[in-house]
Amino acid sequence: MASILISSSEKYSGKSSLCTGIGIILQNKGYSVGYMKPIGNMLVDVNGVLSDEDAEQMRRVFDLKDDRNHITPILLTDNLAEDALAGVEKHFDKTLADAFSEVSKDKDVVLIEGTGGIGGGAMYGLSDPQVSSILGTKMLLVTRYDSVYAVDRILCDIELIHDPDMLAGIILNEVDESQMTYVCELVVPFLKDKGIKVVGVLPKDSTLRSVPISEIVEDLHAEVLAGSEHLEELVEHYLVGAMEVNSAIKYFRRNPGSVVITGGDRADIQMAAIEARVKCLVLTGNLQPSGAVLGSADEAGIPVVLVRGDTMSTIGRMEGLIGHARFRKEHKLDRMVELIENNVDVDGLLSIIGL
Repeated sequence: MASILISSSEKYSGKSSLCTGIGIILQNKGYSVGYMKPIGNMLVDVNGVLSDEDAEQMRRVFDLKDDRNHITPILLTDNLAEDALAGVEKHFDKTLADAFSEVSKDKDVVLIEGTGGIGGGAMYGLSDPQVSSILGTKMLLVTRYDSVYAVDRILCDIELIHDPDMLAGIILNEVDESQMTYVCELVVPFLKDKGIKVVGVLPKDSTLRSVPISEIVEDLHAEVLAGSEHLEELVEHYLVGAMEVNSAIKYFRRNPGSVVITGGDRADIQMAAIEARVKCLVLTGNLQPSGAVLGSADEAGIPVVLVRGDTMSTIGRMEGLIGHARFRKEHKLDRMVELIENNVDVDGLLSIIGL
């Protein structure tokens, strides 16, 4: 049985989407695929049972029948943090090893998803390198290439991996098209000279970064006030309307295809967004807009949705939605698989982990 732990330099690097895509490719090759997220940090309630959002997604995608407590044996609750700070011994090594033994049964390969950034969970003795050592598996490091400073992050991450043989390789993710030649001709050879194997360079992709407005409505538990017939429109960016109106119009026009988040009492910003033909308006604070705003939005075909939370909490939720590949739509799965097959040395990676 083979296994690999997919880690990342920071949150939203793309490790969940890569874990999903690699798993589907392995299934298509005829392998029986298991999945484990040892430490759950995105807690959700599933029929009264606490679970992890990523783990629930993988259960659906891979049709897993394993017990939730084995797929994600440790949940990062407030009580766990307090116990760690108080020095309470939890014996997590045995907990992880026992759970891994269960999810590995009758599997050819187990994909293990790390927690946030590579150092996440270190206060519990559960950073990704520590988990990899406990489970005796190699690591694949995923880094979002947003600038050349991504190289600094990679080199710092490598310092956390004490055993060089533990690293199977790295994947540079979301590389802008304008940077692709630079990355392939300069960054990849530089890392190779440092003894770091780059197994893939994935381009930034609009299909994976976009999200339908209906998904925003669902995730924010929002009420649709206008434009309900346009909820399947895709958006790639979010903007915050918190400036004076003349600046807002210019700001919105420079960023077409965006959703604008603003207070329900900011009629001036709402009308500016409608005039600029943004894709959607998200109004915060549970404050109803004027009839004029709703009438203008309906006429322009722009959905207006209302949320109870304040602007800052809504921005936090939006950050987790837009620009990050949550696979609620089949076309995103297909596109991720295509990108991996075209840009990652899958066979080389499988050879490294023993498949």
